[in-house]
Amino acid sequence: MLLIMAWRNLWRNRRRTLLTVAAISLGLAVLITMVSFTEGFIDMFVDQLARSSMGHIQLHHPEYRERQSTQLVIPSASKVLEAIESTPGVKAASPRLMFSGSIRSSLSSTVRVVRVLAVDPERERHFSALPEKLVAGGFVVPPPEALEPDAPERFRQRKGILLGAKLARQLKVGIGSRVRLDCAGFQGATVALAFVVTGIIQTDTDAFDSQMVMVALKDFQEATGADDTVHEISVMVHDSRAIAPVVDDIRQRIAAQGLDSTEVLAWYDVSPEIAQMFAMVDSWNGLLYLLMLTILSAGILTTLFMVVFERQREFGVQLALGARGRSLFAGIMCEALLIGLLAMAIGLVVGGLCVAYLTVWGLDLSFIVDGFEFNGMFIENVYRGSASLKVFVEPTVVVLAGILLFALWPAVRVARMKALAAIRCENV
Repeated sequence: MLLIMAWRNLWRNRRRTLLTVAAISLGLAVLITMVSFTEGFIDMFVDQLARSSMGHIQLHHPEYRERQSTQLVIPSASKVLEAIESTPGVKAASPRLMFSGSIRSSLSSTVRVVRVLAVDPERERHFSALPEKLVAGGFVVPPPEALEPDAPERFRQRKGILLGAKLARQLKVGIGSRVRLDCAGFQGATVALAFVVTGIIQTDTDAFDSQMVMVALKDFQEATGADDTVHEISVMVHDSRAIAPVVDDIRQRIAAQGLDSTEVLAWYDVSPEIAQMFAMVDSWNGLLYLLMLTILSAGILTTLFMVVFERQREFGVQLALGARGRSLFAGIMCEALLIGLLAMAIGLVVGGLCVAYLTVWGLDLSFIVDGFEFNGMFIENVYRGSASLKVFVEPTVVVLAGILLFALWPAVRVARMKALAAIRCENV
């Protein structure tokens, strides 16, 4: 009965009720959309970092990240990889050797200092987004003449190299051109290697397009004397929000093989500055909630105090006829609840449509900014929202709780009214 009366009272002033519901529902829809965008940004950022090269988890020699020495390697890399790939929750793993070196070609006098990344092509294809950025050739493939069954031995020995588009322009080379790569070997001497350009990649970030070359891991291990060692193993997991258990499991499996000296770290331990940035994003969500509550306080308080003002004499008569203050309090709270539920329904529908757009099509900001690099990794400029339960539940709970909280003030005022004073319209 109380809810029925509250529902009828809402529509005694239809325009005011509709305006209040519209304002709250619009605010909720905006809040849901913003939370979806920020949560989606975090998910996208982590995924882009992982697929650029970083991974969700990284394995190194305990001193490698600090000293960056070529001698600090993970021994028995094949056994470590086997342990990692058998770990539940692991999606892909990619072993790598990383060197600094210089590259040149006979077509240009330019000598460029580059970062050499030696990868397992098959594993990297399943791991990285880099193969999607190819503009010519293949992804770390040997030259065609090396694959011919009747090719001379000198042709079979030729190795392919992948260059960034900007670096290829600087060296004036294209597919089929030959380049020379100089870098330090494991025995201390400089290793000079000849490669054939078999792929060109363009990520629109300087770290990749002008400073990175990629070669086959097996070729580089043989040339540098690395044997079955690597500098880094990057791991991607199925659920980027459940990394810690996988890290612990990998550590246990590696320790069981007697390789517990290998350092196993989640991405947020490798790059704590990124984790701090995400903490700032969470603070931004908190600011959005606070702003929404401030808007709510103005809307719901204005509406309910107008209700109290207009119906003060009516409340006084009810009190004079024996109504209790707590029943009037409950009536006001029911009206606030119904306003909130109406606004929630409309806000969830509108917000859901916005989230669906962000999730399916995303927000393309390429007309404003190109993809950008972060810590040497490329981030694309199409941002997609998140459709997780949190996106809808948190804003809805915050808004509904805020409505009921702010409704307490006018409801308590009504509950404390005196019948005679209310009839005389005193002490509003």
